Amino acid sequence: MTVDFSIQNGIAKVLLDHRPLNILSEKVKEELTEAFHIIAGNSEVRVILFVAEGDHFSCGANLKEFPDRIANKSAGEVWTRGHEMLAEVMNAPQPTIAYIQGNALGGGAELASAFDIRIFSSTAQIGYPEVLRGVFPGNGGLERLISLVGPAKAMNLVLTGKPISAERALQLGIASEIVESSDGVKKTEELAQYLANLPGVALKAIKKAINLYAADSSTFMDKGKELFYMLHETEDVKEAVNAFLEKRKASFLHK
Repeated sequence: MTVDFSIQNGIAKVLLDHRPLNILSEKVKEELTEAFHIIAGNSEVRVILFVAEGDHFSCGANLKEFPDRIANKSAGEVWTRGHEMLAEVMNAPQPTIAYIQGNALGGGAELASAFDIRIFSSTAQIGYPEVLRGVFPGNGGLERLISLVGPAKAMNLVLTGKPISAERALQLGIASEIVESSDGVKKTEELAQYLANLPGVALKAIKKAINLYAADSSTFMDKGKELFYMLHETEDVKEAVNAFLEKRKASFLHK
C-alpha cells in the first residue's frame, strides 16, 4: 500500500508514500479514492490531514502508463476515475488540510488544489505541465484551478505549463499559507489539532455553507439559514455559551 491512514484525537492523517516522486499511478489514485471515501463516512473524524512523505508532494502521473492508455483508448475511463478521486477529497464533509513540499506538478498540483487549506513549504513549487505531454489536467484539477484563480490566470498556468513558486501560489489563492520547510509538517499538524478541538458539527457546517455559497449564491439564503438554525440546536452551542458565561474552557461533545 502506498496510501495509508490513521485516526487519532478526531484527526484522520492520510499518508502518501510512493517515493521518491510520489507518482500518482492509477493504482495510487484508486487507493486515495478508497481512503478518502472511508474517512469521509467516519463520524469520529473531525479533520482530515494529508501529508506526502519524502522531498516532493507529488510529481504527477505515471507516464509509463500512457502507451497502454492510448493503445486501449481508455482515456475516458482515466478521466472518470481521476475525477472520482478529486471528488472524494473535495466532497468530504470534514475540513481537509494538506502540506505541500517540493514539487506539486500535474496530477500532484490537481490533488494539492483539492484540499480546503493548503499549507505550502516556502521552497515548494506547483505547476500544470500537461501541455508538454500533449494533454491537459484530467483529474478534476482544471475545474478546481479555474474556481480558485479565475479563467484568465488558469489559462496562463495551463497553457504555458510553467511552475510557480509558493509565494506566487499564495498571491493567486492556490496556497492558503506559507511556512518554513524545516517545521512545515509540525505546523500543519498543529493546525489540524487546533481545528479538531473546535466543535465538529460547526466545522462541517461552515465548510458546507462556504461551498454552497460558492456554488450558487442565489440559493444560499434559505440553505444558509437552515445550517445556522441547525447549529443553534446542538449541544456544542449550549456548551460554548455556558463556558463563556462561566469563564471556563469549553468541553465540546461534537454534537
